[in-house]
Formats: sequence, C-alpha cells, structure tokens
Amino acid sequence: MHRTEMTPRPAWRDRLDAVGFSFYDLESEGGRPYWNESAAYVFTLPEIELIEAATAELFARCMDAVEHVVRQGRFEEFGIPGRYHELVRASWDDDDPTVYGRFDLAYDGAGTVSLLEFNADTPTSLVETAAAQWQWLDERRRDGSLPAEADQFNGLHELLVEQWTHIRSARWGLAPGARLHLASLHDSGDGALIVEDFDTVAYMAETAAAAGFDPKLIFMEDVRWSMDRQLFLDGSDEPIRHIFKLYPWEWMITEQFGGFLPVSRGATQWVEPAWKLLLSNKQLLVVLWELFPEHPNLLPAFATPDALSGRPFVSKPRLGREGANVSVHDASGTAVLAADGPYGSEGFVHQALADFAPIPGKTAVIGSWIVGETPAGIDLRETSGPITGDLAEFVPHYIASGSVSSGSISSGSISSEETS
Repeated sequence: MHRTEMTPRPAWRDRLDAVGFSFYDLESEGGRPYWNESAAYVFTLPEIELIEAATAELFARCMDAVEHVVRQGRFEEFGIPGRYHELVRASWDDDDPTVYGRFDLAYDGAGTVSLLEFNADTPTSLVETAAAQWQWLDERRRDGSLPAEADQFNGLHELLVEQWTHIRSARWGLAPGARLHLASLHDSGDGALIVEDFDTVAYMAETAAAAGFDPKLIFMEDVRWSMDRQLFLDGSDEPIRHIFKLYPWEWMITEQFGGFLPVSRGATQWVEPAWKLLLSNKQLLVVLWELFPEHPNLLPAFATPDALSGRPFVSKPRLGREGANVSVHDASGTAVLAADGPYGSEGFVHQALADFAPIPGKTAVIGSWIVGETPAGIDLRETSGPITGDLAEFVPHYIASGSVSSGSISSGSISSEETS
C-alpha cells in the first residue's frame, strides 16, 4: 500500500455530477475539496485479499457478539432504554434483514488489519465509493493515466442490487413494483438540505429500483405515527410498510414517535433493523475484545482506561460520529490530542492505539464495506493527524498488479453513467 500523486481529470466536477455525486466540494483540511483525485492509494492483490478476509472475519465475530449480548441481556451496557430491549431481541431473533455496513480499519502495511469501529447502521461515503471512484478508475484507464489492467476492490453497486432483490423477494415476499420508502434527515435545524445524506439515499434508491422496488424518497421530518390507523405514515398520508432510513436508531428511539416502534413490528419493516443498535455502538468494541481476546483483527478495548495503562490509547464516545470528542492519549494516560463535539454524555470506550501504514504526512483509514454477509469493496479517507474527522478527504484507490481473481474479490463493472 502506498500513496501516489495523480493529475486530476479535466472537468472532474462535471464527471462526478454525472454519477449523482454532488457534495465533492465540501470543505476538508486546508480548505481543499472533500473529493481528492490529485492522489490515489495503490494496493497489491494480496493486500486486498487480506482486507477482504479480515472484513468477512470481523462481520462473523460481530454476529457472535450480537448473539451473546441478546442471549445475556446486556442491553444496559449499550445505553438502550428498557422499553426497547424486547424490540432489539425480537429484531435479532426474527432475523430482520440487513443491507449494508462499513468497517473502519487500520492497516499497518505489513500484514495486520485492525478494527477501529463498525458503522453498521447509517454508513455514508456510499455514492463516492460505489459510483464516483469506479468512474474515476474507468476513465483513468481509458485516458492512459493508469494501466489497462489496474483494478479496484469495488463490487458495491452490484451487490447492493443483489441484496435488495433478495430482501424484496426472499425475505419480504414482495412482487416487483412494491413500494420502498427511503428517508434521510432534511436539515439540522437551519433549513438547509443535508446534501450528503440526500445524495446517499438517492443513490440507494437507484439500487433498490434496479432490484424491482418502487422507491419513494421522503424526509425523516415527515415520518409520523397515526393513532387512528396504528401505522407510520409519510407526509402524503401513505402507509410506510417497508423503509430504508439514513437515520440512526439511537436517535429514532428518542423521537416523539419512538414509543410506537415496538408496537409497529410487523406493520413496518425498517432497514437497517433494530438489532443494529448493538453494532453501531462502540461498546461493541469492548464486547468483541472480551469474547475474542488477542484476536489478530481486534485492538484491546475496555470500558475504563485502566487496563491500557502503559500503552497509548484512544478514547471514543460510544455514539460518536466523524471523530467528534475522540481523544488520543500517550502511554502515561495524558491526552495529547482531543477533538471537540457534542458527544460523550453516553460514556466512552477506550481502545489501544492502532498502527497505520507509514504514509508520509497522512493517516489513511480504510472503509471496508459489507453487503449482506459479503465484503463488497473499500474506500480511503485521509487526514494529516491521527483523528479521522469530518474534514477528512476521500481519495480513490486501485489495485496495481493484475486483475481481481474470479470468485474472490468482487470488482466493479458499472459504466460511468449507470448511476446518474
């Protein structure tokens, strides 16, 4: 794995617009655009296979952890109010379907892949991973900037369509043309559209449509519970029977309608499901280390920092996002760096500091996607410091040596226009 400088494509913004990715100019470090194609991360095929295997292994261990927490009734450790314990248990026992998730991984460049956290409920970076960086690879190969045999670990689009098809037909028993609501938060109180969330949900709607659904985009602000009809309705009073939401479960259970979520089981199917409350919470890291100590893909993690005495560690809020309220501590326990933010009242977990590949001046976090139970591709976000926050830049990647082996890694195959 290494980082190489690249010359951006002429009119790269227009090209990204063509695949439905419009928030490329969000401000990142130094005022630069969020999308950075002036560089690329280069992997060998064995490195990609290592990441793929680690992703599959971590997902399996996460499923073991959920089973353990549900059977042992350890919901309080995750801050889940008592009235929702049965909702989570029923969602898990009924095998409510999942579409996707994204592991954040550290790779040391020498064979070790470590879990930083699991964005299991509302992962973003979807459209830029599945569509934008594949378009970049395709066009860079065609213009000669990359070798014709350069590949990419990126089967995200095809696998999403496949998983949505499986859920529609095999899991929900729905005929083609069935309605699927897809919801995101419109704004954070200022009235301005959250473009990143909207573009992500719009892209997900395209994959659902390709799987035979009739998608309807709505906003979470429009979701309401009808006391008369005992149903969730959208802003047009249409019943919400099946819904994908880019909105965290930990927020949903605090909404005014949250108390009706348990009684709506059977009437409304939510994706991602309620059992993701146990995976999107960083308390998961503590449970994983407890169940699988010394696992090669796990970092020591504890509810208190005492067990990490004498080694550098990171403190993370259990429900934090985008690096907010994360602090880095040296071996003496002294905080050497801390990020501001609104999280932390829910408590912290403490995780040993990870080793990253020696990329000069950069910390590169690998986002490794899982669709259903299948590793689906990766993305890279980089910062100049050890905390990956909301100013991290997205940098595309490619595999330098040889094509992806058939039956192992899933490589992308969509054209640059198919997701517009």
